[in-house]
Amino acid sequence: MFPDLRLEVMDRFTSLEQYFRKSGRYRGQLSQTARGLVFVQIYAIHEYTIVNALKLAIETIASHSHSYSDLRPSLLAMFLNPELCSLRDCGLANVWERRIALLDRAVSRDTVQLSNPPMPNDGSHFRHTQIKLVLKVLGVTRAPTARRRHLYRIDEVVDNRNSIAHGEQTAAEVGRAYSNGDIWTSIRQMKNACLRLVMIVEEHCNEPANHCR
Repeated sequence: MFPDLRLEVMDRFTSLEQYFRKSGRYRGQLSQTARGLVFVQIYAIHEYTIVNALKLAIETIASHSHSYSDLRPSLLAMFLNPELCSLRDCGLANVWERRIALLDRAVSRDTVQLSNPPMPNDGSHFRHTQIKLVLKVLGVTRAPTARRRHLYRIDEVVDNRNSIAHGEQTAAEVGRAYSNGDIWTSIRQMKNACLRLVMIVEEHCNEPANHCR
């Protein structure tokens, strides 16, 4: 579970570090492209970490066999997602029946279950504000990163990845703005941020009392 996720994240960063180390022999545009592409791979690891940490968090919470009436409100927003979507999508003729069903479920003693958890989304595409939202839903009160500047590093990685992925800039154009030392700093800080996220979610979700109101 969480230990496996931690190992996978570390393995992915190790592969990235090996790639970038070997790219040191490149010169000119090839070197710039290599630096730019690092941001694409960092972003991929970053998104993978968030998505899978949330998935494991929901599985861990559900494994404690809480009832809906036990859960803290922020977790109900997650575990009642099917009912909330049903309420949103129903027609006027059914809206009040769906409201009643939703509230009945929220106070029921039924054991919680959620097979396909939604990703809490604020439209920021995995920038630091979305990470904070995910942690808020889970009830985690700890800061997502050890240092505040790492939050801005996350946003920088997302911005650079999106710029390349959407064709706004080439990888070489992005990489041109960074030295090799800058890239190593970005890799190190993002590795720390990803591993910290796994750690704080694991520690929070392994304690059943953290899930209850």
